[in-house]
Amino acid sequence: MDKLEEALGRLERAVARLEAAASAERSAPGLPIARHINDPELRAIAAEIAARVDGALARIGRILGGPG
Repeated sequence: MDKLEEALGRLERAVARLEAAASAERSAPGLPIARHINDPELRAIAAEIAARVDGALARIGRILGGPG
């Protein structure tokens, strides 16, 4: 269970870093918020991150015996 707790902690810290980075980008002067929605590169990166997080959560679910 220690490894699971460590992994969850790492996941939470990674999410916090992503949130902080997104917040910093949104508050950058001269950077329109619409760019975040319309930028294909950011959309692709966000999709990759979402897929990796979904995969990690599915693995955690399998480890815990849940429906993943």
